[in-house]
Amino acid sequence: MHKPAIAAALLTVSSLTGVFLSVGNPSWGNQVAPSPLLIAQSSNRRGYQPPPTSRAPRRTVGGGTRGGCDGTAPINLTALAPQAHIGATAATRPTLVWYVPDETPYPMQLQLYRYAASEGDELTPVNTFNLGDSQPGYQSFTLPDDEPALAAGGTYRWKVILQCNPGRPSQVALDEADLQVVAATDRVAVGQGSLVDRAEQAIAAGLWYDAIALLSQTPVSTEAAAYRRDLLAGLAEQEALNPNDGISLFSDRLSYLSEQE
Repeated sequence: MHKPAIAAALLTVSSLTGVFLSVGNPSWGNQVAPSPLLIAQSSNRRGYQPPPTSRAPRRTVGGGTRGGCDGTAPINLTALAPQAHIGATAATRPTLVWYVPDETPYPMQLQLYRYAASEGDELTPVNTFNLGDSQPGYQSFTLPDDEPALAAGGTYRWKVILQCNPGRPSQVALDEADLQVVAATDRVAVGQGSLVDRAEQAIAAGLWYDAIALLSQTPVSTEAAAYRRDLLAGLAEQEALNPNDGISLFSDRLSYLSEQE
């Protein structure tokens, strides 16, 4: 889909919805039952394939305002993580990456939750991180060393939030995703080499979060940026098959990002 068509589709959704979502009430969709994640090496080191034991997240569409906080951005605030299945990480202090479409800075926050049980949708809050004012483009956050590490084998939900109107907390732009920390016995070591080499190894091991974090380390090289675009384009093709994609337009957002230099 060409960029003008993507922008037009997203602005059409904006005019039809004009929705603000409350940050305080998590919203879920399909069943998730976290289980040990068995990672297998892939013959295609550059192309991402969901791990064979990955599960569908318990989520509906991430939202808030469409077209960013002011409604004019070409795409929504976007978490760079799978939506049709739970993305994996081997890191107990993972790095989370998202894309901010707004040129105007807004107070930014990241909320982290843990699923309270292997079955059911109950979430336990882990922490809320105030990240200061947003900047346009790719942004990232790494769980600090002074915070408790995530549990190996655990499944978590994270939300990135822009406070579009600090005086009205319900008016936000947000996106959210699930992640699963690979159990220690199932981890595949990511070896030496350049950031791109290591990202290829992470992708071969099914570790989406680890690969996208490596490719987003600043300054981002031309090779890393190109590989990140390739991964986003490939994920867009997978997400287009998700029945919820017609509402979230997530695949269109990924396609848009994959076309940016």
